[in-house]
Amino acid sequence: MKKLHTIAIVLMFITSNYFASGFQINEQGSKAMAMGGAFTGLANDVSAIYFNPSGITQLSGTNFLVGATLISPSASFRGPLPSITETKMEKQLFTPIHFGITHQVNDKLHLGFSVNNNYGLGTKWDKEWIGKFMAVETNIRTFFFTGVASYKVSDILSLGFGYSFAYGDVLIGKKANLSPFNAEAYLELSGNGTGSGFTAGLLLTPSKAISIGLSYRSEVRIDFTGDATATGAPKQYDGLLPHGAIEAPLTTPSNITLGVAIKPNKKLTFTADYQYVGWASYDKLEVKFNDYTFPDGTNNTASVRDYNNTFIARAGMEYLFSKSLALRAGILYDKNPIDDSKVDPTLPDADRLGFNAGIGYKLSKNLSVDLAYMFLRFDERKITNSEESYSGISNSIAPMNGVYNSSAHLLSMTLSYNF
Repeated sequence: MKKLHTIAIVLMFITSNYFASGFQINEQGSKAMAMGGAFTGLANDVSAIYFNPSGITQLSGTNFLVGATLISPSASFRGPLPSITETKMEKQLFTPIHFGITHQVNDKLHLGFSVNNNYGLGTKWDKEWIGKFMAVETNIRTFFFTGVASYKVSDILSLGFGYSFAYGDVLIGKKANLSPFNAEAYLELSGNGTGSGFTAGLLLTPSKAISIGLSYRSEVRIDFTGDATATGAPKQYDGLLPHGAIEAPLTTPSNITLGVAIKPNKKLTFTADYQYVGWASYDKLEVKFNDYTFPDGTNNTASVRDYNNTFIARAGMEYLFSKSLALRAGILYDKNPIDDSKVDPTLPDADRLGFNAGIGYKLSKNLSVDLAYMFLRFDERKITNSEESYSGISNSIAPMNGVYNSSAHLLSMTLSYNF
């Protein structure tokens, strides 16, 4: 029975890295993405609802924005040490969307609404790979519905505030080693939940040559409810493996971003952002079983995670080649929040560099298209002190030490229209 208790806990711990940096999607508009995401101090299109809601006071009339980003991640694991056998993560394609609309009520007041996938993506490994008892499939989607109101206090200062309603769903799967029997089961957790939060921002424009932005996105607690199922187990395990309804609250981090935009002339703009991400809010993982009781009589599990607060540094530029064509480029550095000992195949996270480029083209007076590309390169991460473990030869338990390598290609397109 102790073994069954362990299986249940491991099933829940598979979500432990779930909201790490790799699942936060900041690519919420092709113009901003092409500039490395350094957009808080510029915020001059509809995607400002996400980056800095006060920026929509720069938009006259009614404006629409719609687009999507194609994300193709890849990862590999060499190990467990001392083995150097390489396993590659299965290829997947993710398509987070961004949609927004703003309306100028009068010279001072502007309103906006957006739909964004703020967190998402996933990982998928072969069902028979060496880490199958830790992670096989992990997938999450979130939809943030945000309404904002922004007010132009003066020619120099604008303020914005908004409310977000969030919906999320999750699917997690792994195998369980039913030691001491020569058998396995596939454990799966699925569920969905809702939460809410707020956003705020300010924009200072002391001159035509410089603007300074500050934005805040609050924590959002998503209360997931769903089911745990086990398939493929021998009959003697019926009812003993984790099953039934579950509850699991998870909190996304707060974000504070300070940005600046400098325009030395009418054609050229430089931008820079510093984004502080409050991952320390994710201090533990708790899961409650409504239909299952552990051998010790309890029906919940808890694990200390102790993530670290991190930052993202961004820089970008835009050059107006002509009245219709804009050329853009950017770079970012994203510091991951996970200590080496807690890295696992659910999310093989690491510090990363992003290299960005893109263009904007006005198809007509009212319609424009923006394109962006990003190559995201993760630092190679060698783990030698893993707290996670796998079942090796003869069901022996060994640390999941090894070397992770990851990268991703991102391609984004956004259409904008204004009345």
